[in-house]
Amino acid sequence: MQYAPPPYRYEPYVAPGPMPLTIASLDATGHHPQIRTFYLLTAVLSALLYAFGMALVVAAIVSDPSHPDVALILFGELTTLFGALLIYVKLGLALYWLNGAWKWVPAEQRAGRDGKRYTPSDVFMLLIPYYNLYYQFPINLALCDAMERLRQTTLGNTQPPKRDVAMWAGICEIIPFANFFVAPFLWASYMKSVDVLHDDIATALARRA
Repeated sequence: MQYAPPPYRYEPYVAPGPMPLTIASLDATGHHPQIRTFYLLTAVLSALLYAFGMALVVAAIVSDPSHPDVALILFGELTTLFGALLIYVKLGLALYWLNGAWKWVPAEQRAGRDGKRYTPSDVFMLLIPYYNLYYQFPINLALCDAMERLRQTTLGNTQPPKRDVAMWAGICEIIPFANFFVAPFLWASYMKSVDVLHDDIATALARRA
């Protein structure tokens, strides 16, 4: 007995290509441009309090080495401590911004120029002591790469994100005192370039819709 061939056939699976970039591809909840202002204010206040507190301690000792003003030393130490605690507030704001910036990027675009892929939750690896000194470079530079691809796709002629500024900000973050008085301004400049590009890309895609 012979059976008729089935009226269907199997086709080889073909992976879908990248989704077309539209305004719906962007997660607007990840865009937090106001955070960079709070970040910079917190960083400046932290640096000023830390420096002022240290200056008070030194002044108390230098003014009378044999009988330093204990109250002035205590006040200086408390001021320094408060400035140091603000470092963690600054770090929290930076992580919140970076997590949102990666969340805003469409999932298929979350990769650096070397092909390594990232997720928004990867930013919390920056909480690992010492490892964060290295990891701040790839995760921020990869964000610049992802934003550059989106810029070329949608705009083509606006300013790319400040990859070199992000690099120098990371370097200054490793150098004592530069991490207090230089790095925050470089990070804020880098954050602003990404935020501005966010707005430009979203505006261009909204006009196409």
